[in-house]
Amino acid sequence: MNCIIKHGRNFMAISDRMEADRHRHWLMQLFLGGSRELNIEVNDERIPCGAVMVNMNTMHRFEPNGEPNFTMLVDPVSELGQKFKRLLSERPFYVFPDHETNVLRRAFRNVLEKGGKEDYLIFARNIQDFFAGAALHPFDDRVRRVLMLLDECAHEDEAHQLSYFATKTGLSESRLAHLFKEETGIPLKSYIVLHKLRKAYDYIFDGENFTAAALRAGFGSLSHFAYTNKLMTGMSATGILKNSEFLKAD
Repeated sequence: MNCIIKHGRNFMAISDRMEADRHRHWLMQLFLGGSRELNIEVNDERIPCGAVMVNMNTMHRFEPNGEPNFTMLVDPVSELGQKFKRLLSERPFYVFPDHETNVLRRAFRNVLEKGGKEDYLIFARNIQDFFAGAALHPFDDRVRRVLMLLDECAHEDEAHQLSYFATKTGLSESRLAHLFKEETGIPLKSYIVLHKLRKAYDYIFDGENFTAAALRAGFGSLSHFAYTNKLMTGMSATGILKNSEFLKAD
């Protein structure tokens, strides 16, 4: 089974054949097993656990353990990403305590037993509610402006350039880059790449083929999209999409 779910800026997957080579990316990633220990390494260290959050820009790899697992790629600027950033507190990973792991596992096993599309979507929505916490400090207005421009962009080349956002925010490129990294924890250039990758998957979710989705999202070619996808996820795009079902929870 391989079910991929989009919820806001975040992507989730329920799969029994998920396998990722050693890689790092500028997203946080949650891994959850059904009943067995996860087969996961972080910074070349095997982490014995049932649920773990891996920080952004941290090397990790994952292999199937013979049962369906759940993973979620969390955008650091999303509400959930900001909460996980606080939870991680600069650490490379966070192993969830047993009581939280057990709650998450029970909910996940219940979803697997039901096996319905709507059950998967409810589970995806409930993940964010599970980690709800105190109110978050809002981003600087100029960072919010950049995020809004990215959400609204028509994916022309200029709309993916640092100079474009610097002009729109009235800051120099270096000052904007520093401010964005300071506020979000991720370099602006890297976030623009993630934005393009996310948009490509948005179009794939809407039924477009690989090539059309990649070009429309701002990649110069299908090979550029494939290379970026492998670099960011440790998996090939075809491997992710083969025999997969796509659901939207938003």
